[in-house]
Amino acid sequence: MGIDFKNPEFLFLLLPFAGAVFWYVYSRLYLKGAAIAVPSEAIVSGQRSFRVKTYRYLPVLRFLSVFVLILALARPGKGVNYASVKNLGIDIMVALDVSGSMKGEDFQPKNRLMVAKQVLKDFVAKRKSDRIGLVVFSGEAHFQCPLTIEHQMITDIVDEIDFDTVPEDGTAIGEALALAASRMLDSGARSKIILLLTDGMNNRGSIDPETAAKLCAESGIRVYAVGIGKDGKVRYPSDAGFLFGRQYLYNHFDETGIRKIADATSGKFYRATSGGVLWEKISDIDRLERSEFETRQYYEFYDRFQILLAIAMGLFFLEVLLRSVLYRKVP
Repeated sequence: MGIDFKNPEFLFLLLPFAGAVFWYVYSRLYLKGAAIAVPSEAIVSGQRSFRVKTYRYLPVLRFLSVFVLILALARPGKGVNYASVKNLGIDIMVALDVSGSMKGEDFQPKNRLMVAKQVLKDFVAKRKSDRIGLVVFSGEAHFQCPLTIEHQMITDIVDEIDFDTVPEDGTAIGEALALAASRMLDSGARSKIILLLTDGMNNRGSIDPETAAKLCAESGIRVYAVGIGKDGKVRYPSDAGFLFGRQYLYNHFDETGIRKIADATSGKFYRATSGGVLWEKISDIDRLERSEFETRQYYEFYDRFQILLAIAMGLFFLEVLLRSVLYRKVP
């Protein structure tokens, strides 16, 4: 890799510097006359010591120090500031249910949230060209991450999500959809979707699902809804602790309401009763139309000006030291 300059405009200082060097050499060679006429050059040369012979080259140190200092001001180094890259992808906001009902253990040996998180991480890893954002919800919706191509950040956030991420219990589906849609209003992607992962029915929030679905449809956002879990009795951990084993509760899922949300936005509804089916249904998004957008990938710029600055200072102080000690003039 070659050398890059972070502030290349300082290199223009080399032009006046070159002029100063030229004038110095020219004045020394052609403009300076002899102060005392001597009958023979042999008389002068015979009296010239090492100090006298080398003194004329002392200014070279000053010119070199200035030259290196100019290079240091231009901040040489390796890398680039950023690179603009054209990607083909879609914008996806994930709305993940973290309500208490996601503790259901019908996806043995894990509960619903654990399976949903693993499938979501696999999904994110596969969508290399898509911008993905994240909203989690329970009794209220919380924004977790904006649309980004930095998928490792999404994965790290998903790892930290748990049932206490949203303190308010319940299922605010409408509020989650509205929040996710609001984060996509400025998106220029041709395809914009919300991936809704839930196992319940809306019973909380200030926005009902129908209003949220209408907002999504007007904004050109499709909702792909995945209903997680089986019908009937589902095993849950007991609130009384492990000494009392497990309890069985009936799963309440509003399939009709969730399906209406998907239909109103020209999206799709899926039902996932196992981890494998959940992954299979989510993978259907691969068939969506992709759109081109520009992303900027930022890289570190590794400065190397410190070395040149040290050399410039070393040359400068070397000249000062030589003038003060070896080439000291006696009045």
